[in-house]
Amino acid sequence: MATPEGKIQNAILKHLKSQGHFCFRVNNGAVHDAKLNSGYGGYRSNPSLMKGVPDIILIADDGVFVGLEVKTPKGVQSADQMLFERRCKLKGGRYHVVRSVEEVVHLGY
Repeated sequence: MATPEGKIQNAILKHLKSQGHFCFRVNNGAVHDAKLNSGYGGYRSNPSLMKGVPDIILIADDGVFVGLEVKTPKGVQSADQMLFERRCKLKGGRYHVVRSVEEVVHLGY
C-alpha cells in the first residue's frame, strides 16, 4: 500500500502524464538487501546517488528542468532537499514543493 506521500505522488504523475508532460518519479532511497546483516536483511545505498533529489522530475515544454518535491500537508523539506532546491535554481531550473494535484495545476503543469 502506498504511503500518504506516495498517493499524492501517484495522483500528480497521473495528472502530468494526462497533460502530455515528459515526467517521471525518482526513487532515490535505500534498497532492502536480504544478504546484509547475516541473512536477516538490511538496507544499502548507492554511494553515487545524489541526496535531496526531488520526487518527480519534469522537463517543461520550454526545455527547463522542473523538480517537484511532494510533501503531505505537514511535511517539511530535509536539509539535503533544500540544498538541491538552491542548486537547481542557481542553474536556471525550477523547483517546487507541492502537496496536491491542485497546486501542480496552479503552477501551470
